[in-house]
Amino acid sequence: MNKAFSTNFVLNMKRTFITILSAFFLFSLNGNAQSVSDLGTWSSIQLVKSFGASYAMARLEHRSFENVQSTECWFAMAGGGYNFNSWLKGDLSYEYWSIPSAGNMIQHKAVLCFTETLKREGLAVALREKYELAYNPASKSVTNTLRTRFRGQYKAPESVLTPYLMYEYFSSLDGKGWIRSLHYAGTEISLGGGHSLDFFYMYHLYDKAGLTGACHLLGAGYTFVF
Repeated sequence: MNKAFSTNFVLNMKRTFITILSAFFLFSLNGNAQSVSDLGTWSSIQLVKSFGASYAMARLEHRSFENVQSTECWFAMAGGGYNFNSWLKGDLSYEYWSIPSAGNMIQHKAVLCFTETLKREGLAVALREKYELAYNPASKSVTNTLRTRFRGQYKAPESVLTPYLMYEYFSSLDGKGWIRSLHYAGTEISLGGGHSLDFFYMYHLYDKAGLTGACHLLGAGYTFVF
């Protein structure tokens, strides 16, 4: 019985991973998208400190655009979270955003996030729901955004690589509907001792005055968990 259950579980995980793979390419093919004429980069450093089931985290990220010639934005994040069990965690954080591409706009964000993850024999699929409340002190305006992210990954035994695919959908809770979607293909590289690197390619679709804009992004990140 246990062996049959294990086999069925792995098969279901594989089907889910294939579904995420299919969705990745399906959502990338948008007939309304304008021609892609931009290349950008995302680079980040993240620190995570564990305290049993709870943890604290900090992150600094820089993003470029206009063929990597200009800074689109940068942000700093600090927060904490809790692992409720082996498959569910939640975290709360504050983010400070500086956006030169939008007239040096400043934003303060409060972020609440829950992530569900299923793992089996190297395969893992995860669903993350993230709520963002953003405040712009210049205009005194508040925006509410819900971000839904699907992730599928596989780590082979004794390998330092964990390749993954991700799809993230941004929707406005202020009546504007779809805002943007992100389509990732990348890999994490374990360096041992809590150190890891992350490299990815992203296809970014976004709302542009009623049309759909698109750009290519290359990303690199460093994480230290201690």
